[in-house]
Amino acid sequence: MSPGLCERCVHARKIVSGKGSVFWRCAVSERINGWPKYPPLPVLRCPHHERGAPVAGS
Repeated sequence: MSPGLCERCVHARKIVSGKGSVFWRCAVSERINGWPKYPPLPVLRCPHHERGAPVAGS
């Protein structure tokens, strides 16, 4: 499944578990209380989306 906007967002980080599951972590959650750390995918709209390469891990 495509993560949507997270795939090319500077705030996103791709996390792969030891069992191979893939999660996308949003760094915006570190500075905005209540913002989801792991948003439901695919993300189609996001007010904090900034196009670019994800932070790390992708």
